[in-house]
Amino acid sequence: MHAKTFITRSERRPVSLRGFALGPGRDSDISVHNLSYGGCEIQSSDRFGEGEVVELRIIKRGSAAAEIRWSGKGRAGVRFLN
Repeated sequence: MHAKTFITRSERRPVSLRGFALGPGRDSDISVHNLSYGGCEIQSSDRFGEGEVVELRIIKRGSAAAEIRWSGKGRAGVRFLN
């Protein structure tokens, strides 16, 4: 038998934080949800492309470089790069 490898996700925290996603030609208002050490979910009226790299700036919290991993229906999943 072959052993299955399971990738566990980091524990997620329910949050609701306001911020911005910045990049070349981008300045999007976002809200951050489902925060973990490895990434988060963002919501925005703007569209994001898979593989796009943005700087997330969370009001009164700081900033982090992030890569868009999936996107659809006003939401996107991001992975932190730093």
